[in-house]
Amino acid sequence: LLMMEGHGGLVTCISISLDGETVCSGSDDETVRLWDASTGASSHVMSGHSGMVNGVAFNADTSLVYSGSDDNSIREWDAM
Repeated sequence: LLMMEGHGGLVTCISISLDGETVCSGSDDETVRLWDASTGASSHVMSGHSGMVNGVAFNADTSLVYSGSDDNSIREWDAM
């Protein structure tokens, strides 16, 4: 069992890249995190939302992540 820990609040959504190498998570701590799927290590923390993140998704080549939040915004993040 692999544990990915680091959010400061409830994890509200996850997405797995098409190649299975990266996990993206959103939280009510208003952050988006990228994780190495094989080790569970956090590789990026993206801050900027001012409300709970309730949706995350990768683009087709995993270079970008999109997040939706209760702050009424959708953000685009560099996933590389």
